[in-house]
Amino acid sequence: MAYASLLSLNQTLEQILHLDDQTEQHHIFMRSLHEKVSFLLSFLDVSSPQNSDKLIGLEGRIRDAAYEAEDIIESSMSNQIVSESGSHEYRTESHMSNHIVLEWDQKFERLQKIIQELNSISDEVVKMREKNEIQVLLPSNSLPAASSKSRSTNKSATVGLDRDLMEIKKLLTKPHSELEVVSIVGMGGLGKTTLAKLTYNDSFIANHFDVRAWVVVSQEYREQEVLKGLLNSLRGLNHESGEESIEKLAENVSKILKDKRYLIVIDDVWVMEQLNQVKSLFPDNNNGSRIILTTRNSVVAHRASHLFPPYHMAFLDVEASWNLLHEMVFGEERCPPELQEIGHMIIMMCEGLPLLLVLIGGLLYKSERTLHYWKHVERNIHSVVVGMDYHMNFLGYISFIYNQLPHHLRACFLYMGVLPEDYEIRRSKLTKLWVANRFIKPDRSKSLEEVAEEYLKDLVDRNLILVREWSYSGEIKTCSIHDILWQFCMLKAKDEKFNSVVGYPLEVYDNLR
Repeated sequence: MAYASLLSLNQTLEQILHLDDQTEQHHIFMRSLHEKVSFLLSFLDVSSPQNSDKLIGLEGRIRDAAYEAEDIIESSMSNQIVSESGSHEYRTESHMSNHIVLEWDQKFERLQKIIQELNSISDEVVKMREKNEIQVLLPSNSLPAASSKSRSTNKSATVGLDRDLMEIKKLLTKPHSELEVVSIVGMGGLGKTTLAKLTYNDSFIANHFDVRAWVVVSQEYREQEVLKGLLNSLRGLNHESGEESIEKLAENVSKILKDKRYLIVIDDVWVMEQLNQVKSLFPDNNNGSRIILTTRNSVVAHRASHLFPPYHMAFLDVEASWNLLHEMVFGEERCPPELQEIGHMIIMMCEGLPLLLVLIGGLLYKSERTLHYWKHVERNIHSVVVGMDYHMNFLGYISFIYNQLPHHLRACFLYMGVLPEDYEIRRSKLTKLWVANRFIKPDRSKSLEEVAEEYLKDLVDRNLILVREWSYSGEIKTCSIHDILWQFCMLKAKDEKFNSVVGYPLEVYDNLR
């Protein structure tokens, strides 16, 4: 987290430099540190993501130096506040001043070593530039005009699911009066949730059922949260349940569903006990009500219903894979002839997994459309595929895509791993958390919140953040992250010592809307 740690340190230093009660020596020292930090920030701003292999060592050194510097400075400021607020009965003003100076002298040497380290890093950066070992983002590498604006990827993500949708609709409307479960089963990344959402939002299905609701279960089953989620979905608003008991919440769900033909989607079930607990909440009104279950566990899928067999998600064939990637990158435009061959090589290595195609599509959509860059992507995907199992392959793909992110987006993306798994967060809350954690680089022409909104739209365009709900005006209302991406963020955050950056966890902003 080199960029995020530098950005946070830079803002701390700017606050200090505006203080009036500094000695000249102190001010000169802080200004020198600020200049080093500003230089490295500017360097990361313009360095191409393609440099990730060459920069990984330097970024680790930058991150560690910035973390340590900010810890020292904030500790000194805290000690100064404590000293200045001490009892005058025991401490004279002169004594407190001497104490502050002593604190500063003790830490000056450590900060001096950090400046020397940043000087060393800066020298290495200059040398790498002189040897052309670092690629720099140039205006000529800017994206096509069509790529500079945000877009909805809902249509793109459903490419290749027409036949699946028809089959699920047949099962849901089959003339059978008892409450039954329709299971959608398959490995992670095959598009189970996408198919369930496509079915859920289908106009024919919406008219067929009186009420619909959607709830995510995930690996850690939290019954109270599941019930709250059901009530929110059934009522179409944020239900303020307060301290209502599980029994009261379950009773409210049952009352809403009584005598109605309903459709409930239970997304991401891992074990049979979870399904039994959730299914017990729903009355059998003997009117053709249905439950859609998505799961990676084939045992759960087979046991969910004795009447309806599980629907197994299949890998996309070559044609469907190309159509999906093409739609993600070009929309209604045509793919340039010189990119078609390398594009087909890329889809072959995605092995028919929709999530991979969507993520690679998001990367190519936001990148320069040149044969050179597409070959760079193909080479890196190939290096991930060789000699790894499926799970490690997936994390390897995501790691490559993460390393292609502009530095200013990385902390915002990793922050999604700080949230609970499958957590649906309001846009306004998320952007405020990003701002509070100093992930947003100030822009004189815009507010920090406006810049944060732009970061969010960029991550949505890259398919790294999913829009869960849109407002009537077409703005993002709530969003979340795929559970495989969430797992990556958790692991990467630990590796990057990301918790040292996060100062404002979700709980601080629980009341934000």
